[in-house]
Amino acid sequence: MGACRIGIVWPEAVQAGHLAELELFVPPGLALDIEPVDSAPELGPEGITLAHVEELPRGPGIGRAARRLAERGALAVAYGCTSGSYVLGPDGDAAIVADMRTAAGIPATTTSAAAAAALHELGVRRVAVLSPHVDALNKRLRAYLESAGFEVVNLVGLNRRGDIEAIEPAETLDVVSKDLDTPETDAIFISCTGLRTAAVIEDLEDLLCKPVVTANQATLWHVAQLAGAPASTPARGRLLAASTA
Repeated sequence: MGACRIGIVWPEAVQAGHLAELELFVPPGLALDIEPVDSAPELGPEGITLAHVEELPRGPGIGRAARRLAERGALAVAYGCTSGSYVLGPDGDAAIVADMRTAAGIPATTTSAAAAAALHELGVRRVAVLSPHVDALNKRLRAYLESAGFEVVNLVGLNRRGDIEAIEPAETLDVVSKDLDTPETDAIFISCTGLRTAAVIEDLEDLLCKPVVTANQATLWHVAQLAGAPASTPARGRLLAASTA
């Protein structure tokens, strides 16, 4: 029997770096398929702004991409974008999930929903959040997490309008350890599927002695759960270490 196939709807054209980072979270026994949205809004000269991100979840492109993944054999699908799923609030996030389920006929989630599910799975109440985005987006992220039942004790925004993939994992580790973590924090959430985090999750957890949940990690964890194939991925944090086949 072949590997269980899971699908990720990507909000833009898929770059080699995106796929390479995602695959670091995929354990043996799972096959990852990724499909870009075919009608993503173009990034304007101001870069990643609130107005740009608000356009990401609108239109039929997400559902169409989910359907293509299902046609190729995916058993569950996720919309792999944190900001694009929290930006319109919980109702907007739920609408994305419903659109994918209707179009594809398989279980569906989003990165924001997956992150909330992961934090609840780990028993987190108080969370500190790192986001690469501008403050207008970070306010929406805070509101989304609070609506999901978490107390956001600290949120650091890097105010980047582009080139998020170029942020080095070592920089992320430095910001989290020096500027983000607080004694009151139960766990760290690192937002944005564009950030490269796989290489530093274990180091951060060892350093801070608390769980670290990241966008890609949570997305792969949740979509695997929905596909009925929870699996352990070594060296990718407590969330995936706690999963069982």
